[in-house]
Amino acid sequence: MSEKEIRHLESITPFYEEGDPMDRLLIDREMDIVRRYCSGEGKGVLEVGCGDGYSTQRLAEMFPDLEVIEPSQGNIALLRQRVPAVPCHNVLLEDFRTTRKYDYIFFLNVIEHVEDPVEALKQCAALLRDEGSIFISAPNCMSLNRRAGFHMGLLESYDTLAPKDLRVGHRRLYTTRMLEDHCDQAGLRVQEMKGLYLKPLSEKQMIELGDAAVRAFHLLGEDIPEYCACLLAIAAKKHY
Repeated sequence: MSEKEIRHLESITPFYEEGDPMDRLLIDREMDIVRRYCSGEGKGVLEVGCGDGYSTQRLAEMFPDLEVIEPSQGNIALLRQRVPAVPCHNVLLEDFRTTRKYDYIFFLNVIEHVEDPVEALKQCAALLRDEGSIFISAPNCMSLNRRAGFHMGLLESYDTLAPKDLRVGHRRLYTTRMLEDHCDQAGLRVQEMKGLYLKPLSEKQMIELGDAAVRAFHLLGEDIPEYCACLLAIAAKKHY
């Protein structure tokens, strides 16, 4: 494993240890959409990157046959507190070796962290069954709140990394076109692009509105991904 990359990922663990209720609400919304598109019975499932294990816990409720790839030992320790029985491979994605192919792969809130996103998507595609699906979520630099922040002079450009982005180790932000292009380069075809969170205000202001309001804005954003804080692409192998 790349020691430099491992150190980068381990440096993010303190954020996950603190916990972030807004991130959990976002994961809940991701799972609402996943449930509409997936059948759990008899399906082999791989999650790439587990964060604090909350997404893994939610996936394990739907998919009995779930495995996880997670290179950070700190994140694995958090995962074990939630779902101790889920098999977890302590490797980087590029070092994962298996002959198995998976029906569903979940690459949620990870692609913005990796060094080479197209190569990571290629590696995910190689692990996917021909008729399988991969779910990829990423922060959107063209979100409503970032557009407002730019015009208010708070951001130098739409894709400027904010303090929270830097704290959680983001290397890039996405647009709908960029996410589709990276999938295309990796041999994947985006079948649907969903918006996860129409966020008109700063995170502090949204927290003050309360969970019910945040959940409502999650629902409002599904069909207008180009304005949402987070994107969810549902993709399949392009040449199958």
